[in-house]
Amino acid sequence: MPITNRAFFSDVDFLPDHQFKQIGECAGKKLLLIGKTKAYGDPIVATSQTDEPSHEDLYASDLYELMKFGHEPVKVTEQI
Repeated sequence: MPITNRAFFSDVDFLPDHQFKQIGECAGKKLLLIGKTKAYGDPIVATSQTDEPSHEDLYASDLYELMKFGHEPVKVTEQI
């Protein structure tokens, strides 16, 4: 399961795919914690449409940027 834009996040420690954690919802999709920035530990997330995110191409986003600039509401239900 590739993270399609991984190269744009050189300062992120990505989690192994078996450690991705569902932390909420965005636009009716599962919001997954997939990594954290090295400097401040800011959460990096992706959305998944299925119960098997390892079978999808995921697109990484900074959670705070997604919440601020995204067009869909973001609902965080788990502790990050």
